Amino acid sequence: IFETLCKDKAKEIATKVTNEKSTEVMTKYEYDELFKIEKDTNDNINLISANILTINKITSDIAVEIQKALDSNKDNSIGIPVGSTTGLKVLSGRGPKINFRMSATGNVKTDLKSEFQEKSINQTLHKVYLEIESTVSILTPFEAIEENITNQVLLVENVIVGKIPETYYNLNGMGTTEKLLDIVE
Repeated sequence: IFETLCKDKAKEIATKVTNEKSTEVMTKYEYDELFKIEKDTNDNINLISANILTINKITSDIAVEIQKALDSNKDNSIGIPVGSTTGLKVLSGRGPKINFRMSATGNVKTDLKSEFQEKSINQTLHKVYLEIESTVSILTPFEAIEENITNQVLLVENVIVGKIPETYYNLNGMGTTEKLLDIVE
């Protein structure tokens, strides 16, 4: 029970810190600062290029801020009802709480992900998110409990609108290539 409560507390701390610090860093940036959309003379999208320096700075800043917050999150306590220590289900969660001091330490890894999702015949949703893996160790008077927590934080998203095609075929679910060729002919 104690280990489960400690792991839950570790997840709570890591998730809260990850979301708060990512939001703080991202309030300083807009989509246009991360990606440049280049168009031709007819206003058709030719290229979407990433501003690698800005993206690397954001990724680094988020990891550093999360690490600082985890390192400063030293003094926590966790209370366990006396009845929960007996192992009897009928007494679980009952009685006065015994408070244990605990410290949370950890390390952070980040991985930037970018994905494009079709939204309609001329719209694509571009999402950029950061996958953050935190390893949080809870140091208690009895033992050290380690928990890996993975969280995804959406950094930016943008709908890219393209030219509307003159002809559109939705061939999903039509079967084999031979059947598709019969339809087109």
